[in-house]
Amino acid sequence: MSSSNTALFSSHPPQTQVLLHSSLRYAQIASMVVPPIYLVRTLILRRRPFSVRGLMHTSILWTGVGAVAGAGLGYGESAVRDRLIRIKADTQQTRSNDYSIISAALSGMLIPALFLRRAPLPSLVLGGASIGLGIGVWAHLGERLGKGQKVKVEDVTGEVPGVGDVVKKT
Repeated sequence: MSSSNTALFSSHPPQTQVLLHSSLRYAQIASMVVPPIYLVRTLILRRRPFSVRGLMHTSILWTGVGAVAGAGLGYGESAVRDRLIRIKADTQQTRSNDYSIISAALSGMLIPALFLRRAPLPSLVLGGASIGLGIGVWAHLGERLGKGQKVKVEDVTGEVPGVGDVVKKT
């Protein structure tokens, strides 16, 4: 975790920072939602049989779709400088990003160690990382709830274009 509130992509130009932030945020949202939906669909509704390979491929696909959609929406963002200031000032967003990146790295190593014979190694690494991205955000939200802080929808969606397109003033 970063000790200061320096944004993850601060070494890039402002337009690129907003694009990368938007892409990461949509990937985080997709990786939070898709694995539980896959598990419900396969284990409870029994639409398809459960497989580790299927879970990894579904996670990779939808996390990638989320990242591409976020990049597309971030590219269309007009008030880049104002939005960048809001992103940098949001300590909870920085902490959520830190948790998700760390969790993605750990899951990218742990999942292949657990399920090596069940799916190809690249699928396990990428699928584990995409699932870890969502686990990190869930862990951050759980930590906030454990401390008695209120969690709102904006804490999950954050500053992403297309989700509650309300311009926030600082």
